[in-house]
Amino acid sequence: MVTQFIYSALTETDYLTTDLNSLADDGVVLGAAVNNSSNRDMMLKIQIQLASVDLSAQTSPAVRIRLIESIDGGTVYEDNDSTAYSITLPVAATSAAHVRIGDLMIPPGYFKIAVVNETGAAFAASGNVLSYAPYTPETDS
Repeated sequence: MVTQFIYSALTETDYLTTDLNSLADDGVVLGAAVNNSSNRDMMLKIQIQLASVDLSAQTSPAVRIRLIESIDGGTVYEDNDSTAYSITLPVAATSAAHVRIGDLMIPPGYFKIAVVNETGAAFAASGNVLSYAPYTPETDS
């Protein structure tokens, strides 16, 4: 018998909003703690919406999403640096607005999300949002 995986409906939460506006190239924004100790979801669907900014002169523009974990109930967090678990979301080298979606495996406790601007240009002055939706794959049996 083949096991099929299903997903429950996603509930989206805006996580970083005005914090991302005008974020300089190579700039980093670290969000507030997320408590996953009760729900213990396994995955996080990440969506970043970037307002229109001219990236046409950039080579391989991207946004890096870091997961900053705590194993002691949210008191001490790992370093928010290049060694943290992360995913890279490539962004098209155009002047249009961008929406990129990725998945992160998340811990069953506290964590924070950081955004690193690797586009080669500052983000637009408004209209930039990072949102997330936690989920756990389930079986149909």
